[in-house]
Amino acid sequence: MLDEKLYTVADVAEVTGLTSRTIRNYLKDGTLRGQKIGVQWRFTEEEIRKLFSRQAPGQDSPTQIVRGFLGQHEREGASFLALLDLPCIAEKDGMELFAKLKELRTEGVTSMSYEYHDEGQLLRIALSGDVGAVMDLLGQVKAGKIYC
Repeated sequence: MLDEKLYTVADVAEVTGLTSRTIRNYLKDGTLRGQKIGVQWRFTEEEIRKLFSRQAPGQDSPTQIVRGFLGQHEREGASFLALLDLPCIAEKDGMELFAKLKELRTEGVTSMSYEYHDEGQLLRIALSGDVGAVMDLLGQVKAGKIYC
């Protein structure tokens, strides 16, 4: 981790073709995360990659939720992890679907995140938590109650 390359705002702007102002706006609204070293912002490759996958701002990616779930070795009760891939869905429709899921989220769903990939128009949603709570939420998706 000590050898991990860090990128500046100017680096990210150059690589992405965005302006430095846009990168700073992404920092301000939580679309992009970074770390401030002195007076300059620095970003890891992972943080820049998240910008391109368009995941939920301020949340772990579905991959991080899976890793966290698999890395947890002590649980109080049965837990469930689900990955839901919805291909060929427009980004706007996918974000609306995720917002509906968040509205229906119950106390037993402990982690919930999405990322959107332009290629294949893929929306990936990760859910984890109490078996019954996650299954109930997935049942509502299956029943078409929240599908766009």
